[in-house]
Amino acid sequence: MKGIPEWYMRFGDWILKLLILNLLWVMFTMAGLIILGFFPATTALFAVIRKLIMKDESVSIFQLFWSTYKLEFVKSNFLGMVVLLIGAILFMDIYILNKLDPSILNQILVILMFVLIVIYMAVIAYIFPVFVHYDTNISGYFKYAIILVIGRPFHTIFMLVIIIALLYLLRWIPGFIPILGFSLFALIVMKITSMSLPKYK
Repeated sequence: MKGIPEWYMRFGDWILKLLILNLLWVMFTMAGLIILGFFPATTALFAVIRKLIMKDESVSIFQLFWSTYKLEFVKSNFLGMVVLLIGAILFMDIYILNKLDPSILNQILVILMFVLIVIYMAVIAYIFPVFVHYDTNISGYFKYAIILVIGRPFHTIFMLVIIIALLYLLRWIPGFIPILGFSLFALIVMKITSMSLPKYK
């Protein structure tokens, strides 16, 4: 019984931090007119959650969020544009293949494209945790994310299953989206990814 109050306090503390982070993410995404604010705000969100997972008690949520947002504004937007461009190419290929005659070769290509899209989605899930963990170039972030997808298949499958379950939960309870939606998603992804990343301080 003695452990219950301490556990309850930790749980409440995390909920409060996630509420604050979700609010900051929404505010700073809107501050960048959504298009230019989404990727820097997401990067800042993951940077703060990474520090919290590392149990850095000295971290100031707002200060770290704001400093990361400013520092990584250009680089994170460039990374985001590359991610969107690759996704657009993949989905355009699927669209074109579906318009062609349903030959055996075409069906094989469609299956291969769906496999590539699944890998692409897994890479997207890893890309922001990798971005806030490593200091490298754009191609380096994709390289490390792909290594995690291939080298940690069970972590990747587990993460994708949890993400899908969370999306279904938010679909049925959409009121959670502006309250905890994206910060909870970031916590889950960062926590699972941290199991595979080197323990940098």
